[in-house]
Amino acid sequence: MRLLDDVELLSAYATQRSEEAFATLVERHVSLVYSSALRQVLDPHLAEEITQAVFIILARKAGSLGRETVLAGWLCRTARFAACNALKAEHRRQHREQEAYMESLLHE
Repeated sequence: MRLLDDVELLSAYATQRSEEAFATLVERHVSLVYSSALRQVLDPHLAEEITQAVFIILARKAGSLGRETVLAGWLCRTARFAACNALKAEHRRQHREQEAYMESLLHE
């Protein structure tokens, strides 16, 4: 049996909802996505969450990706965007917590 390339696997998932095809894509690219996310956020737990988010996005957009899409590049770019969004959310959360703490000090 010959190995299918990424485009064929993505097409199989998009048209037939082949879980096996998607699992193969994840297996091939999970390390790439995780390492890309980890370089961005420097937090292993957050990098794992970002990796999951990237593959969820891939599952949703599988049908809209063209045959000319280089999947590894698309995954790295998506990981970068997801990492930036995660960092923004983390900074907002920290800012809100700091404000709440300062407010509680004022009311004491």
